[in-house]
Amino acid sequence: PGVGKTAIARVLGKRLHDQGWTIFEAGAVDLLAGQIYIGQLEERVQLLVRKIGGKRKVIWVVPNFHELMWAGTHQHSPTALLDMIFPYVEKGEIILLGETQPGAYERLLQSMPRLHTSLNAVQINPLPQAETIALAQRWAERHRPPAGGDMLPEQTLQEAFQLTQQYLGDKAAPGNLLQFLDLTWKRLSSSSDLSPGTITLDDLLLTLAQLTGLPISILDEREGLDLDSLRNFFHQRVLGQPEAVTCLVERVAMIKSGLTDPTRPQGVFLFAGPTGTGKTEIAKTLAEFLFGSPQRMIRLDMSEFQSPESLDRIIGEGSNNPKEQALVNLIRKQPFSVVLLDEFEKSHPNVWDLFLQVFDDGRLTDRKGNTADFRHCIIIMTSNLGAVIPRGASIGFTGDQNAFTATTVTKSIIETFRKEFINRIDRIIIFHPLSRTVMREVLRKELSEVMQRRGLRNRTWAVEWHESAIEFLLDKGFTADLGARPLKRAIERYMLSPLATTIVNHQFPEGDQFLFVRSNGKAIEVEFIDPDAPEPGSAAGEAGLALPEDAAGQPLLLETIIFEPQGSSAEAAFLNSHFEQIRDHITSEAWSEKKQQALAQTSSADFWESPGRFHILGMAEYMDRIEAGFATAQRLLERLVGSDRTQYSATLIQRLAQQLYLISAAAEGVAADRLEDVFILVEAGRDSQVEAALNDDFARKIAVMYRQWAEKRRMRHKILEESGGDGVVPYRLMMAVAGYAALNLLGQESGLHVFEIPAEGGNSKSFKRCKAHVRVAAQPDEPAGNTADALYQQALQAFAQLPEDDRLTIVRRYRELPSPLVRD
Repeated sequence: PGVGKTAIARVLGKRLHDQGWTIFEAGAVDLLAGQIYIGQLEERVQLLVRKIGGKRKVIWVVPNFHELMWAGTHQHSPTALLDMIFPYVEKGEIILLGETQPGAYERLLQSMPRLHTSLNAVQINPLPQAETIALAQRWAERHRPPAGGDMLPEQTLQEAFQLTQQYLGDKAAPGNLLQFLDLTWKRLSSSSDLSPGTITLDDLLLTLAQLTGLPISILDEREGLDLDSLRNFFHQRVLGQPEAVTCLVERVAMIKSGLTDPTRPQGVFLFAGPTGTGKTEIAKTLAEFLFGSPQRMIRLDMSEFQSPESLDRIIGEGSNNPKEQALVNLIRKQPFSVVLLDEFEKSHPNVWDLFLQVFDDGRLTDRKGNTADFRHCIIIMTSNLGAVIPRGASIGFTGDQNAFTATTVTKSIIETFRKEFINRIDRIIIFHPLSRTVMREVLRKELSEVMQRRGLRNRTWAVEWHESAIEFLLDKGFTADLGARPLKRAIERYMLSPLATTIVNHQFPEGDQFLFVRSNGKAIEVEFIDPDAPEPGSAAGEAGLALPEDAAGQPLLLETIIFEPQGSSAEAAFLNSHFEQIRDHITSEAWSEKKQQALAQTSSADFWESPGRFHILGMAEYMDRIEAGFATAQRLLERLVGSDRTQYSATLIQRLAQQLYLISAAAEGVAADRLEDVFILVEAGRDSQVEAALNDDFARKIAVMYRQWAEKRRMRHKILEESGGDGVVPYRLMMAVAGYAALNLLGQESGLHVFEIPAEGGNSKSFKRCKAHVRVAAQPDEPAGNTADALYQQALQAFAQLPEDDRLTIVRRYRELPSPLVRD
């Protein structure tokens, strides 16, 4: 199209009309219009032949002549329009001038060889550049404004020609250039009552942007492209896949600079990796950047193309659904698109062979000979080959380090597709499972979008997310086999649904409120706190409460505030001072350098194969969690010190103190490289001088103490074993604990815990001593695995590696009578 077939036919028709000829134009669609019943079409053809046949001076012009070969066929009759008309053409009873394309004409000859002797084929080639430019100059002369002047300067005309060659190659010269200029002129005419003046390069680029959907920043060579901003655009939408982002940024740069192969699609990529890791999302992001909307992405679910017959749904036949358009038709309508072939490996091998033509030549021809131009498309295939993670695999305490490797994925691709197919792919990108750090970023993004919904946006609530709530939603919203896909459902089920009930029932206080969102391990809890309200019975309103000392006159400590908050200005000042110390540490150059080193290592090519990847990922994720917790503490503190008041909410003071305490301990753990979560083992002692039941009872109380300790600090914990305690078999509890500074805080608990009971009839210094052995082991960096007892087996190995002498240290003595005592 574009070489001038129609223009030549019309000029010829005008000249013949002046000589008394009648020019009749009708295509296959015109002849079929209104034909419903069998026999109507045949009757119309007979009528047409009677009207234009014989010795009459009538020429029938047929646009898209090749369509006559298939028009009119149906399941009860294979006879097409061309079969009905051809005898009259062959006998010379009708004079026919058809327009078609070379490929379509070749298919016609293959189907009906007799056409070769009955028709005279005239090949019309595209005009060369010089003649095309000359024709465009004649067009400019005809559209010269009344005021005179040069409407289309030579340099602008040359630019227009180059733009059509690069972006409007689906049509040939001179048609593509003349149509491009005509559309520009009409657009300028419609925007002003006056005739357009000189057409500039900016005018041409705006028209081209409207035709292609591409932004001016891509089309205009005079304008640079900020690749850093483009990279951030991708990173904001797709997290944890730096290689894929870099690949697409580089491809956009090649498109911008005009360095892509003009005979092939703009890019052919295979994105392979587990489901839910961002393969489809990054394709949508690319479509949004290039064409302004994710809707410009054409998506085919290749699992629906598993039979040889499914080829027809790609090249234009076979679908009985009028709303379901073939791929070739979609590309003809919008040749500038991102094409996503989802789960490509599930399609039939014949489909793979079909796309070889697309990847190599950038074109696809349907059975009727019509060609779709894919040279302006970016084609992205997705695949799960070699990347299927066992269903139900957890991201919390367990995981299988051997479930995914880039080597396995690459090997599966090579074993599945032929070499000639792989060689036509520009680049294969491996999408890795989302790390815990990336998952947290995705969750934050989703929660940020949730907070912009109408029901929350218009309320004077300051929402603070406790680490326990984040971890709970991570566990519920991410699975290894589904990636991030269940996340939105988890947020709606566990957070929005309960909150909606609270809002609808008006079960919340009015005014400025803090919403503390936390988890008890089973559900999300939301607590409303008025930051300006002192606690009933607190001493916050008393004057002179400025000394940072506790009731015993000792210097104020975080632990003191956590256990007995007063809501005083002294506490607020102390917390502010402690906050500044933590801030200096977390914002230091050493902290930033340590985190950047960890993140940089994740981008290396062999990172996902290295044995140390779990420790590096753990470090980056742990530091990220600390920074998130610090940001929460900062928001709490801003509410406390935002005015000159002397009384505060004791609850808010307590929350801030505990947050700072945990963050401080966690930061110390990073400095000491102690960022592991822990296993805790509590075992009742056995002593001939103390009844077994007393030892079991004491050990059970110690176990409850640790469980409550973890719950109060919203740490995740999981009971791995709880047995014995019947007076015969010693009580035993094994538990996994994960959270801020778990190892740093619990590491000193290993050893002997003693409960002293006054001996009957003895003096005040005579006691029975119940014993409980507590052992704390760091959880290994490597995930435990996905079997039911994987974490339990890992805990057994961790305890087996501890030295036996840790049982001999007395950690703490407890006493209830004659006076309560707890002494380390």
